[in-house]
Amino acid sequence: MKVLNLFILAIFIVSCKTSTLEKIVFDHSNLNKFSFNVYEKTIKISYKSTLNDSFIEHVMKTSPAERVHAWLENNISNFGTMNKLEVNIQEASVLRKEITTEKKVAGVMKQQDEYLYELNFLVKFNLYNDDKKLLATSDIKVSRSTTSSEFISLNERDHILNKLTLNSLNDLSDKSLELLKIHMSDFML
Repeated sequence: MKVLNLFILAIFIVSCKTSTLEKIVFDHSNLNKFSFNVYEKTIKISYKSTLNDSFIEHVMKTSPAERVHAWLENNISNFGTMNKLEVNIQEASVLRKEITTEKKVAGVMKQQDEYLYELNFLVKFNLYNDDKKLLATSDIKVSRSTTSSEFISLNERDHILNKLTLNSLNDLSDKSLELLKIHMSDFML
């Protein structure tokens, strides 16, 4: 009986082992940098998070809008004696939707409930001259999504949201480089 109790205790302890998640690091030095020939740069967040059930960026320790703002502050440099760059973060939403997927297991179709997480960024770059006339503009929009099972821990949810934010930030950085070279190359180094 004692051996059986020890065996059950050992199985219980092994089954309670927690898994470790890889650490997500937001390193701005890995993202694109921009140099504008402008005297002044302004970066603002006009996006306001809603407390609607499907919008969940408010549960994150650092919101996607704050992540984009930090990247833009660190990676946009300005030089020059005239013109003004305004960058407006108009959208940085994370939506969670419940979806049902079908998987074939041993010839039988099995329905499984999952969550779809979708992150949307919209950042508007406007370049004005000293008379406040618009010289150039570019709207950068990026969307990325991922799924998870319905029953996950809070740590796993936070990890998924941070990884989604990091990957979306990389996409936003690359798309910004592409579009800014097209629309604002006359004012960039």
